[in-house]
Amino acid sequence: MNYKIQLLSFLFSFLYGVFFYFTSLLNYKFIKKLNKIFQYAITFAYMLNIAIIYICLSFKINNGNIHPYFIFMVLIGFAAGHKFKKVLKKNVKFYESVVRRKN
Repeated sequence: MNYKIQLLSFLFSFLYGVFFYFTSLLNYKFIKKLNKIFQYAITFAYMLNIAIIYICLSFKINNGNIHPYFIFMVLIGFAAGHKFKKVLKKNVKFYESVVRRKN
């Protein structure tokens, strides 16, 4: 694998981790009022779909070479998404108005 494909795979894995974080938040918001059995079933289906989408997209980018450091980049992207959400909550006034209107 040449360096361009590897860098593209790193970037894709990082951005996919951020995407994974925000879709996880949406998943939680949608299922938090459901029965526990339905929560587990929907979360299992969600995780399975996220994994399949990641594998399919990585096949398109680098012919399916999934290394452990790409998975590590997904985890770093997930953590960066969490930090990004905290920064948005502190610095963006619009977020507070949206939360107030929602409740």
